[in-house]
Amino acid sequence: MRLAHFIAVTAAVCLSAAAAPSAKNPPARTATAKGDPFSVTVPVDASAASASAAQTVAIKGGRVRAWAQLSHRLVPQKDWGKLPALDDAGLERLIRGYTAADEKRSTTRYIARITYVFNPDAVRHLFRVASIGYSTQTGTAILVIAMSPTYSAQSPWAKALANRKYAGAQFSLVTPIGDNVDQSSLGPLRFAGASWGEVESVASRVHANEAVLVQAGNPSASHFTVHMRRIGPNRSFSLPDVDFPVPAGTSSDKIYAMAADRAEAAIEEAWKVRTSVDTSRKARLVAEARINSLEEWTDLLGKISSIPIVSDVDIVAMNTGEGRIEISYSGTPEQLRDLAAQSSLSVASRDGLTWVSRGKPAATASSQEQ
Repeated sequence: MRLAHFIAVTAAVCLSAAAAPSAKNPPARTATAKGDPFSVTVPVDASAASASAAQTVAIKGGRVRAWAQLSHRLVPQKDWGKLPALDDAGLERLIRGYTAADEKRSTTRYIARITYVFNPDAVRHLFRVASIGYSTQTGTAILVIAMSPTYSAQSPWAKALANRKYAGAQFSLVTPIGDNVDQSSLGPLRFAGASWGEVESVASRVHANEAVLVQAGNPSASHFTVHMRRIGPNRSFSLPDVDFPVPAGTSSDKIYAMAADRAEAAIEEAWKVRTSVDTSRKARLVAEARINSLEEWTDLLGKISSIPIVSDVDIVAMNTGEGRIEISYSGTPEQLRDLAAQSSLSVASRDGLTWVSRGKPAATASSQEQ
């Protein structure tokens, strides 16, 4: 997009538009993930001839493990074999910097916890060059509701899920607060028929945008099965069941802990597959947009350009109060809409045209999963 030309044209159009002030919409409330999905913390421990040499060895080794964690976090498991081997120089180009905590030194040993901060643009570029699909899921939280067969905050299954540590995911997996307010809302839920409207108030308390019902089977059976069902305000998608053999004599607490680990991994993998962008799939979308002010128009185009899968935004036409833009992107139209929503943008069809506007897309009855 030619910015100077855009500013000149936009200013002329906005000056000729109606003089009414632009609408001041409150910022949409969005869920936030715990931490930066492009930051990874790993423990390091290395020995060498000197303390400084040990620190160098530890930092290099930690960088390798941090990249393995990050790439596995972003790339579906089926594509892990496609990840390129990177030497020290290649890894350095992907990392913005690092910080160390809990450092311990001796004359020959270095121990610490190091947080490596990766450059999102550099990581995405590497995936695109290697033709590897990668997940774009960010800035969201998913509510995990334990059912056995109904919800009870004090059940062994609910406690097992609440004790899980979901640090590996690029989004938060959260459990209900579990107080009387949650119990009154979730207690009557039925796995097969629960709707988003029945759990939305509970989800909002922990800043979650969607939920997964996880129904545990019988811990005394030879196989333990967890049925999972996603509910949310938009398009539905399926989640696989978790099923694994139970060794004789295994305690129920250990079985629930094993099931919680497997359910978390299955949820994370399902979201990675769902949001993974096929970098070889290129598309363009022509969309209309309202122009109320130069500031609002500039903000809109800036948000569109910041969507991870968008490669270019061109102005096609301008008119009083309206503009037409062409968006070049990778992936599917559904992924573009989902990522636009994460940037508080709505991409919707009206009257045979596609419109892009600021603000979260409104959920409709027909789009809600039942």
